[in-house]
Amino acid sequence: MKFNIGASLIIFASVFNFAQAEQTPDQVTLLGINLLSADQTLVRKHLREVGGFRQERATFSHPNVDKFFPVSNLRDSYYIEFRYDANGQIVSAKRLYRRSGRHSINEFRDLTTQDLARKLASELGQAPQVSRKQREGNASYPTYSWQTTDLSIKIDHQASNPLQPIFVEYTLARDPFVAKIDPPENLAQNRR
Repeated sequence: MKFNIGASLIIFASVFNFAQAEQTPDQVTLLGINLLSADQTLVRKHLREVGGFRQERATFSHPNVDKFFPVSNLRDSYYIEFRYDANGQIVSAKRLYRRSGRHSINEFRDLTTQDLARKLASELGQAPQVSRKQREGNASYPTYSWQTTDLSIKIDHQASNPLQPIFVEYTLARDPFVAKIDPPENLAQNRR
């Protein structure tokens, strides 16, 4: 039995590169936005610069929610929603996916939770928590989640119904009901 050194080096290199490619959930970005360090002004500015999104009018002046609809970018999504605490820090982000397929010949292939989990697994590695859900006699389906002390990522159907659209939700370990921190007063302006 011969031992092929070249083949073993290639296998070792591919395993080593795969291990380096994996990120922790804390390093994952949504639309190029680092969720742990971004705030409401940065999210709005970034999506305005990227273009292709329209913000829902009801959230223009809302301090805790931003909802963006894709116009020319991310046509595979219904919307992207960000929720903030009183200081404008991101508490959660959610992306709701739509059905995929070719409209011209009416060939639809529904997006599955497994498809989205494969995409995230290429960045994060296999999901440590996989569970199966079933509702009202429908077929069961798997849900996936990754979790660290700062961030949890969940892939599931809306209302746990396999006939509803799929979402990916990023939830940060922050208190959404934190008190607003007022900026310190500028004492130089109060002098007469």
